[in-house]
Amino acid sequence: MKAAILEEIEHLVVKELPDPQLEEGSVIIKVKVCSICGSDLRIYHHGHPRVKLPHILGHEIAGEIESVSEGKGSHKVNDRIALTPRITCGKCYYCREGHPIYCLNSQSFGYQLPGGYAEYVLVPRRGAELGLVNRIPDTISYEEATLSETLACCLRAQKESRVSSGNTVVIIGGGPVGIIHCRLAKANQARMVIIVERDSKRLSQVSLSAIDKIVESTTSEVEEEVLDLTKGVGADVVIVACSSASAQEQALSLAAKGGRINFFGGLPAHQSRIAIDSNLIHYREISIQGSHGSTPDDNKEALDMLAQRLLDVGDLITHTFPLEAIEKAFQFADTREGMHTSIVL
Repeated sequence: MKAAILEEIEHLVVKELPDPQLEEGSVIIKVKVCSICGSDLRIYHHGHPRVKLPHILGHEIAGEIESVSEGKGSHKVNDRIALTPRITCGKCYYCREGHPIYCLNSQSFGYQLPGGYAEYVLVPRRGAELGLVNRIPDTISYEEATLSETLACCLRAQKESRVSSGNTVVIIGGGPVGIIHCRLAKANQARMVIIVERDSKRLSQVSLSAIDKIVESTTSEVEEEVLDLTKGVGADVVIVACSSASAQEQALSLAAKGGRINFFGGLPAHQSRIAIDSNLIHYREISIQGSHGSTPDDNKEALDMLAQRLLDVGDLITHTFPLEAIEKAFQFADTREGMHTSIVL
């Protein structure tokens, strides 16, 4: 099979590798689309402690079942599917306590396991048993299905941040993740959705119907404008949907008393220190949390939302590249000229 290998930092090479072989209880997926996530870009530029190079990246995977191990009755050859990325162990402290999202021994496609920038992906028996292989309806394209993983992560984050009816929600970051958060906040009946973005021209490529106000951070006093929009109160929920230390710091000044802040975008390991005014947390009783990843149930809920058209993501896939042009695709994704970029096999 053809696969794109990150051989070293900022060096992707497409090579021929042996096809994965079916194991007991496993499923082999023929990849149709694997989208480029912001975390893939961070690994490409900075590496990751859970990724040992050389390695196949990619965890936003959609395709069809190529072959299944005997006895895996729920999975059929040619089924159209999307993958949940993370396989949990079921044995560690957190798994036993009912919190598998914190599994100490988890493995994820594109991290410890070979990812989706390849013609085929092997889903081990444990992954198949956990329900990582989810069927997608014919009404959803493969490109849309890859974003079900992003939507699933956003779903979990907004549940943890208790986004609900009547809330004012500020999303910092106008990339595809930020737009999904805006649309999901509206689906969760937020009263006002404000997006903070440094380059509002980028937003012209997609529907903005879920956004009540755009605040351009390069030309506006963000705190002053958010306070003005909320009559001096601030936001009930602030979600930092970009990999920016300054955005994380800024989030505290935008939150109302009793507000919730979610650091949704991770920072590179050697650039992860931020400075905050702890008195804002103390006197305003602000809660700060992180959110990372999703469960198979989150992914099934995301696919169901897309199937019912409760939330659209199709317009977010603005550019596609073949596997052979993956390095060019990563370089383009870095420019932020488009929205979401996908590798089509």
